[in-house]
Amino acid sequence: MSDWANQLTDATSPKEKCQILQTMLSQMKPESVEEYTTLQSATKGAYGPEIKAYGQKCLQFADKKFPNMEAAAQKVAKAKLDELIKSKADMPENKNCPYCLQIIPYGAIKCHHCGSEMQVTEVRTIENTYPVSAVEIMRQANHKGSSDIHLQVGYHPIFRIHGHMTHQLQWPKLKPSDTLSMAYQMLDEDSKRIFEAEKETDMAFDIPGTCRLRVNAAEERLGCTVVARILPSSILSMDDLKFRAKDVFERMCLEVNGLILVTGPTGSGKTTTLAAMLDYINSQRNEHMITIEDPIEFVHSPKKSKIMQRELRTNTLTFYNALRSALRQDPDIILVGELRDQETTALALEAAETGHLVFGTLHTNSAAKTIDRMINMFSSEDQAKVRVNLSENLKGIVAQQLIKKIGGGRVVVQEIMLRNTAIAALIRDGKTYQINEYIQTAKNMGMQTMDEAIRLSLEQGEISPENAYRYALNKADFTYTKELEAFEKN
Repeated sequence: MSDWANQLTDATSPKEKCQILQTMLSQMKPESVEEYTTLQSATKGAYGPEIKAYGQKCLQFADKKFPNMEAAAQKVAKAKLDELIKSKADMPENKNCPYCLQIIPYGAIKCHHCGSEMQVTEVRTIENTYPVSAVEIMRQANHKGSSDIHLQVGYHPIFRIHGHMTHQLQWPKLKPSDTLSMAYQMLDEDSKRIFEAEKETDMAFDIPGTCRLRVNAAEERLGCTVVARILPSSILSMDDLKFRAKDVFERMCLEVNGLILVTGPTGSGKTTTLAAMLDYINSQRNEHMITIEDPIEFVHSPKKSKIMQRELRTNTLTFYNALRSALRQDPDIILVGELRDQETTALALEAAETGHLVFGTLHTNSAAKTIDRMINMFSSEDQAKVRVNLSENLKGIVAQQLIKKIGGGRVVVQEIMLRNTAIAALIRDGKTYQINEYIQTAKNMGMQTMDEAIRLSLEQGEISPENAYRYALNKADFTYTKELEAFEKN
């Protein structure tokens, strides 16, 4: 820890901390990377939330005075990380922290008891103990049209096929050593280190010529568990996805600036929808696109646009850092995989306000709830300003769900909200509870509510009345059948 950092830690009042930041800023030189890092920590609340705003102002001043300082700080941080992860040694299960002597995982980069930083060593080599390899299981799942694969101790491998969990009884039940070896067959070296240290990790995994997967490995009560999502081998177009409102999506893709959100629960196809929209832009517009994802699920090949794809943990440490950096990389279009926190959301709104077209996702099931979620990320003092920002820059929200289709497969139902003066006024005045009602009256503009989309699928015979009732937001508008009542009792 630097001397400035020690002073900030020891300071007792916000005024004293601000004076320390001001003194440090006045003494900074082009080579003062450590001081710049201290400023970055201050903006993230490392020395107290009360000086975050002042730290941000100091950091902005430092960026103007020393434009190359951020790149130098990133280079130093990467060098430190490389030094941590390149040490070679055998790796047993656990070790004692040299500072507090508590038992911690051998691959831990920080002691979870005392907070001391550790040296990360080489990961363990684990041999496959199952009759078939992880790659063979994934190939079989892809061949059967599965969307997800579950590998958990005490169960046969499970494939989710058209929404149904299907146990693969031709293979034996998995033991703890089996699931761990399966995970290690798919994780790369960095992901293995993260898994050893944090007991969970995410990454993308390619099987050349077969498919690409998004993999999550985590520890649970009985051992390691692996869940993999199979991604389409190629990016599906809007025609492939059979969007009923294709013309509305194309209009959104032609926007020059603003914020467009695709929302829905996990597994509702948000990433697939965004990939189709970016692919349309890629084929129609000559732009510079930057994506920030966790992990990269669809690899975009350049057509008319220049594309840069960055992956969390592999290419950047946080969504916030990557988005902040993206604003200095001359982007026209930015995709943020998920608006997870207030800082990232604020920066995304700033990017939309300053002339960029920003795409993002949230885990909400309607347009009104999406707006409320974004506003509630901020303090009560800032919410009025956020409402104004959203009313001016939010160009559209697509909330979607995947519902089991009669005869197999799944169908996407989408609520669509587009910005106009009435929607902007409702957002600005805090009347989001009236948005759903307004959408019902604006069908001629391409808008529709979730329940209207569900009813249309029901009338066209794509989904059953039972599933229509389950996924409806206002269930009073849908019939509660005797078959559904019997099903829920069972």
